[in-house]
Amino acid sequence: MRGETVMNKGGKFSVYEGVLLTTMIIVPKILYTSTPVVVKQLGTAAWYGTLISCLAAFIFFLLVCMLMARFPGKNIVKVFEAVLGKVLGKISGIIFSGYILYYAASNLREFLEMIKVYNLPDTPPSIILIAFIAVSTLIAYKGIESIVRISCINFYPIMLGLFIILVLAYPYYDPDYLKPYYGYGLKGTLYVGFLRSSAYQEVMILPIIIASIHSIKDFTKIGLISIVISGFVFSISFLCYVMAYQYTMGKENLSGIFQLSRVIYYSRYFQRVESIFLFTWVISSLLTVSTAFYSSIRVYCQSFNIKNHRPILIPFALLMYVIALQPKNISELIEVNLRFVRQYSLILIFGLPVLVLLIAIIFGKKEDNCDA
Repeated sequence: MRGETVMNKGGKFSVYEGVLLTTMIIVPKILYTSTPVVVKQLGTAAWYGTLISCLAAFIFFLLVCMLMARFPGKNIVKVFEAVLGKVLGKISGIIFSGYILYYAASNLREFLEMIKVYNLPDTPPSIILIAFIAVSTLIAYKGIESIVRISCINFYPIMLGLFIILVLAYPYYDPDYLKPYYGYGLKGTLYVGFLRSSAYQEVMILPIIIASIHSIKDFTKIGLISIVISGFVFSISFLCYVMAYQYTMGKENLSGIFQLSRVIYYSRYFQRVESIFLFTWVISSLLTVSTAFYSSIRVYCQSFNIKNHRPILIPFALLMYVIALQPKNISELIEVNLRFVRQYSLILIFGLPVLVLLIAIIFGKKEDNCDA
C-alpha cells in the first residue's frame, strides 16, 4: 500500500457513476418521514418549497467547489488543515466525522421505526439494527468502489419503483388540493425552504472522496447534476402527495410515499402494491446508511492519516448502534434528531466549508498543483 490507503484502492469513477451514487443517497429520504414533515411546515407550498431548498443547496455547493478548486488534489480535511492549520483542521475533521456518524445513526433509527410500524411490528428492534449494521459494515469494509457499484445497480429499479407508485396513485389526485398556492405564506416558505437545503447535504460526500474523482470539473458536474435531479424528484413527489391527501391530512401520516402506495387499489387482484416495492425502501436505506457510515470513518482516517480504515469498522459500528438507540420514541426522533439533520445541519455541513472559503480568500491561501 505504498503511498496509497486501502480506502483509495478502488480507483476512480466516472461522472455518470458519481451522479448515480450521489442522487441515490439524497433521494431515499422522500420515502420516509420527510414528506409529512415538510407538508406540515409548508402546507400546499411543499412542492415548490423544496425547489427553494434545491436552489440554496446548488449555491452552497458552488461555493464548496470554489474552495476545493483552490486546493486541487486535496480532500476536505486536508483543505481545512491548509487553511485553518493542523490543529483546527483536525478538530474540524473530527466534528465532521462525528456529525456524519450521527446522521447515519439517525437514518438507521428512522428506518427501524418505519419497518416496525408497517412491516415487522413483532421483531425485536435489536435484531433489525444488528442485521442492518452488519451489512453496512461489510459494505464499508469493501470501500467506495462497492458502494458505487451497488448504487449503479439499484438506481433505476428504485427510481422506477417510485415512479410507478406515483403513476398508479393517479385516480386519487385532485389538483384543487394544491390551493391555496402560497401555503402558509411566501415568507415562511422561503425561510423553511432555505433551512431545508440540508436535505441535499449528502452531496458533501464528494469532497470526502474527491481522490476517486478525475478532476474538479467532474467533481462540480457530479454535485450540481445530482442536486438538480434530486430536487426534481422531491418536487414531483410532494406535488403528487399533496394532490392525494391535501395538506390537512398529509401532515398526519408517518411515511408519505409508503402511505400513498397503500391506498392504490384497482381490484381484488391488484392491491397492496407496497409489498412489491418494499425492497426499494430497504435497499435505498441500506445504501444511504452504509455510505454515511463509510464517510464518517474515512473523514476520521483522513484527520489522523490512518492508512487502513478496516480495523476501526467495529468501534464505529458499535457507536452507531448506541447512537441509534438514544431517541426514546419516534416523536423524539422526528422532532430532535431528524429536525436537526434535515433542517439545521446546513450551519455545519455547508456553513463550515463556506467559512473556510472566506478565510482562504481573505488571507490569499491557495495551492497551485498542475499535476493534481
